[in-house]
Amino acid sequence: MDAERYRDEIEALRTRVRTTERRVQWLSALAVLAARASRAQEVLRAQGLVITDGAGNERIVLGAPMGAVSEDTRLAGAVGIAVLDSAGRLHVAMGANNPLVLHDGRIGTRIATDAGIIIYDPRTGQERGGMSAMSDGRANVCLDYAGASKEAACMTVAPRDQYAAVLLNGTPDEEAFDRVAMYVGADGTGALKAFGAGTNPGGVLIQAGVGATRVVVYDSAGNELRDLARSP
Repeated sequence: MDAERYRDEIEALRTRVRTTERRVQWLSALAVLAARASRAQEVLRAQGLVITDGAGNERIVLGAPMGAVSEDTRLAGAVGIAVLDSAGRLHVAMGANNPLVLHDGRIGTRIATDAGIIIYDPRTGQERGGMSAMSDGRANVCLDYAGASKEAACMTVAPRDQYAAVLLNGTPDEEAFDRVAMYVGADGTGALKAFGAGTNPGGVLIQAGVGATRVVVYDSAGNELRDLARSP
């Protein structure tokens, strides 16, 4: 009887040991998973993220490129983040190769690859301005007219720092572009100009830094009337 009782006790002890071992194994596995989850919270790797509203419309698109996670053709080559309204109109894009949406809804092509932030008209989705640096070396901060694909006011630095300028362009129904401008060049030139439009397109140009200073008045036909700096 004693031998049988001892065998039963030994078997019960073995069972408890096996149960304890399994529990330790489970606890070890949980600890590993917890550690991995903690690291995953620190670094999340994905090609994109799309946030939709209650109706399923894409409202925030994040991607590299965005075309990998969205079927919106405007975003195909863009890398970064875009914010849209419920009708699909762009509001803001930030990143590289931001979409150039013209006033008629067509997609335009920029003069060079850009990186920056672009704002769009919330009424139409047309580009209305932004700040960007481009692969050709220029940097711009511009605001556009709403009625046409035309810059209204722009600050620009040219490639290789050849010049810096502030330009105010004529309104969309005018042929003239930079009617009012400030300019400084790498050669030392500094210039200011202001010209009218319509029936009175004459104006004045002030130029200094290279050669004699000039203050030139022009008539409505673009002819030089006089240089005030040389007038007696």
